[in-house]
Amino acid sequence: MTAAQVFVLEIDGKPTLVFDAPDADIAGAMCADDLLRTDLESMTTNGEAICAPHSRLAYRPASPREISAFEHAHLRAPASDEPTMVFLINVDGIVMISVDPSA
Repeated sequence: MTAAQVFVLEIDGKPTLVFDAPDADIAGAMCADDLLRTDLESMTTNGEAICAPHSRLAYRPASPREISAFEHAHLRAPASDEPTMVFLINVDGIVMISVDPSA
């Protein structure tokens, strides 16, 4: 088994979520998942929807800084069999732990 790669989900061009996946094909499938979109459509940031029904979702490889934020959060997350997903934005109603890699 190969090591996972780290990707960023962009919503309408805005980096929103960092996640790991075995490869780009699986990352693309995760981003195209209807349940993920439904979850994102139900969340808000500063009172605004994170994702609208017509929003464009795209993924790309994470930058070194985004990878550092992902790794920082991943080390502090409880163990799980599910993929780790780290928001790069504030999400209303969710208590967030700072993932500033420089801290």
